[in-house]
Amino acid sequence: MLMPKKRLAALTVVVAALPGLLAAAPAQAEINNDCSGGTVAFTFDDGPDGSTPAVVDQLVSLNMKAVFFVLGSKLDTEAGRATLRDMAAKGFEIGNHTYDHQSWTGASTGTAPLTEAQVTSELEKGSDAIVAAGLPKPTLYRPPYGDVNSFDDNVAQHLGYRIVMPWGTPTGNIVDSRDWTGISTAQIASNVINGYTNNGYTYPGIKDGSIVSMHDGQGQVSLNAAAALPSIADYMNTNHLCSTASIRPDATGGYVPAPAPTPPTSGNLVQNASLEQLRNANTPASDPVGFQQAGVSTANNSAVWSQTSDAHSGVVAERVAVSRWTGGDRKLVLTQRGSESSCLTAVTPASQYSMWVYYKGDWAYQGPSVTKVSIATYYKDAAGAWVYWQSSPLVPPSSTWNLAYFKSSPLPAGATAVSYGLAISGVGTLTTDDYTMTK
Repeated sequence: MLMPKKRLAALTVVVAALPGLLAAAPAQAEINNDCSGGTVAFTFDDGPDGSTPAVVDQLVSLNMKAVFFVLGSKLDTEAGRATLRDMAAKGFEIGNHTYDHQSWTGASTGTAPLTEAQVTSELEKGSDAIVAAGLPKPTLYRPPYGDVNSFDDNVAQHLGYRIVMPWGTPTGNIVDSRDWTGISTAQIASNVINGYTNNGYTYPGIKDGSIVSMHDGQGQVSLNAAAALPSIADYMNTNHLCSTASIRPDATGGYVPAPAPTPPTSGNLVQNASLEQLRNANTPASDPVGFQQAGVSTANNSAVWSQTSDAHSGVVAERVAVSRWTGGDRKLVLTQRGSESSCLTAVTPASQYSMWVYYKGDWAYQGPSVTKVSIATYYKDAAGAWVYWQSSPLVPPSSTWNLAYFKSSPLPAGATAVSYGLAISGVGTLTTDDYTMTK
């Protein structure tokens, strides 16, 4: 249908005026405030690709810093390597998103979980490609799809990498823009600024310490994400939030345990912490002084205790091998025997306690017969009875010495002593050494 002459004439005037209107439009406001509201870390995944330069240019124009988690397979071409070098030259940090984006657990792809060797290969091949492009080996990694468990993360930690999850629990302060779902620019901006609700849970928007998850290697998805950044920058200026490429120490999103802090060198409340003194040195199954070989529902499991010279420090470590299990657990704990109360240090109600134990062991961490290992804690109440208190998140199996850590809630009123140990619930072997507890 032909357009009426009057409307066509009016449209002609508007079109003719567009260059002037665009020239008069205000420039995008870059982030420029006093940062009193804190900082936000932007992260981008799956590049470098054809849409990466547009994302980079938008970030530069807005004075936004970011970490790019790149795929090693996209550095097989000189174009990919050149884009990566340009990103680094413009001040952006580079992280490892593995070589070719395989799901480690298979949760998102329905594939078999990767083995330890495969997880290692994915990370190291990704880093090798980054180094071959002329950049330093990264220390940050992001698991594809966020498909990771504590065992996989432990493998990565031993290779020198620290996790930065792309999503987390509602309190994890990782803001998933959800750009990957194909939503509009306005929806992406709203998710980042205001948060969103998904599967009945409410995830808040950005605040101090937030990590924002976006994509630079997904074509139109990435262009939509780049177009959302000016609105986000306006919000950040209004709320005095600045941009940073420094990732906070705990970037797990509450999904995997944060790396354990190093035990202090003083203030240890555990006696015979290295297990060197044995109650009966001539008995292989003897427990160390100040400790007790314990368990819950021990009739439901079969275990053999022994000492081993394969110790974290000194020449003694304690080993338990569980060969049959239908319930209960086994654990070496600070003694709960009434006759040995002098081996325990007095504690203070309402205080919190940090607990460490070095361990190594072999058990099933996935599949139908998963074995669970975690720090179990107890306190002695005013009547002199031992009461179960709390347990830590699960720890992964490890063929080398690893560190389990737990910080308690405030100690209940009337408590006079604390006991803890690493409990194994299922079939497997667990060796422990060097216990530390501080107030």
